Amino acid sequence: MNSLFEIKVCGINDAISMKTAIKCQVDYVGLVFYPNSPRNVSINLSRELLKLRNKTTKIVALTVDPNDEFLNEIKKIINPDYIQLHGNENSRRCLDIKHKINIPLIKGINIRNKIDLIRKNKEFEDSCDILLFDAPSEALPGGNGKKFNWDILKNFKSKKKWMLAGGLNIENIESAIDISKAPAIDISSGLEIRKGLKDPKLIRDFVIKCKSL
Repeated sequence: MNSLFEIKVCGINDAISMKTAIKCQVDYVGLVFYPNSPRNVSINLSRELLKLRNKTTKIVALTVDPNDEFLNEIKKIINPDYIQLHGNENSRRCLDIKHKINIPLIKGINIRNKIDLIRKNKEFEDSCDILLFDAPSEALPGGNGKKFNWDILKNFKSKKKWMLAGGLNIENIESAIDISKAPAIDISSGLEIRKGLKDPKLIRDFVIKCKSL
């Protein structure tokens, strides 16, 4: 990719969207393993989608407060490049998971203000490989289409790579990058024509827009 920031398309749950994201050479594809999400995929469906994977796009398995048994199943069957933890996992649990399954971790973190950002970054930067900063939500843990005040991230520095998430779309991505200088972004609902259904054209147009920035 020519862009200066990485792109993660999360919530892929059909073959057409998977093919499109792979063809667009996005950096990460996220598969959601969370039954309460409209983007949830079964282990069997994920097997089919992974037949379309390439050698460069990283596969991320998103989970919410997973138990060890489920994580072992994902490792055995999916063998993702990353596990994304998007629940109430604390840093101790993150370290525990990392030790047990030996797969790099992305931690989804809801951010309310600058103090929140600094505190949570400090809490998780030693236990996770990538930090994903998302908008606070009382509904689903992620993919709600809500954005937060990106000014919170102005001049933010972390010793770990981080991603910007929360309400991103083709209309606001330029502003989001300009303000936050995010090294990576995560988009889900901003590429949907209805909740849980990605639009291949939106995926293509969004990636083209990102490459132009």
